[in-house]
Amino acid sequence: MNIHLSALPPGKRKKLIVAVSGGADSVALLHLLMDAGYRNLVVAHFNHRLRGKASAGDAAFVGKLAAHLDLPFVIGEGEVRKLAASRKCSLETAAREARYGFLAETARKHRTRIVVLAHHADDQVETCLFNFLRGSGIAGLSGMKPRSTRAVDGASLELLRPLLGNTKEQLLGYLKERKIRFREDATNAIAEASRNKLRLRVLPLIGELLGPSFKGSIVRNARLLADEEELLSSLALPIALHEKLSVKVLRDLHPALRRRVLHAWLRNQGVGEPGFAEVERTASLLDAKGPAKVNLPADRHARRRAGVLFIE
Repeated sequence: MNIHLSALPPGKRKKLIVAVSGGADSVALLHLLMDAGYRNLVVAHFNHRLRGKASAGDAAFVGKLAAHLDLPFVIGEGEVRKLAASRKCSLETAAREARYGFLAETARKHRTRIVVLAHHADDQVETCLFNFLRGSGIAGLSGMKPRSTRAVDGASLELLRPLLGNTKEQLLGYLKERKIRFREDATNAIAEASRNKLRLRVLPLIGELLGPSFKGSIVRNARLLADEEELLSSLALPIALHEKLSVKVLRDLHPALRRRVLHAWLRNQGVGEPGFAEVERTASLLDAKGPAKVNLPADRHARRRAGVLFIE
């Protein structure tokens, strides 16, 4: 099975935190890294406590896998349902925030910034389509990057996704060929969460109507849009880095660049994954006759006062 790894550090002695859930994708990633000669790996597993005994079984499985490969193992856990309720966000969002918080803490303890994730080409298709439906613009349509940074709890993580050029089918073939065991997450087969509905209902229907090649088209478009995203981001970032934004400066920007600045600014200020609605709501503050305060996710707000915008 021919699988290509990309975006990995050239020096194989660098310490890498590998996020391993126990599922097929992350188990394949761990073995592929070992096959490629990477040995300075830390296996990190986060127990979301969402699946009862099955979650505990995942943790035990990953712990045994790390021991078998003679790799250090770090486990974290959190009450994701309580976190979602307290922050007034979805379970998916709360789980992602808790997981990245754990990975940031693990990276800090092991004195590295690099975290390797098992997202693959099928995940990229889901992400691009999901972001299109959310109206998140070029930033969302360009999907996940092979290499990106994410600020988490004051730490800047370098996220590597070396499997983006490979399909789920290829990864399963690799595991089958080598008779490598992994854990099945039964919740992935339940069409309740938004992403699961997309994966289990919408994408198969598109494939039935248009043929399987549509996935490759989406992945190619994501690469093209990623280049455009990089250019626009380079123009927006110097402005978006400020804690407060000048209303006058924002009003003078082209609408496309202004939206980009506001999107990046909201993310820099810790406002989850802002979509079109959050950006436009924040942009409404630039109208002197409009509101001086707008609501944002997780019970946060954007305000206009004394000619500047700020988050509280």
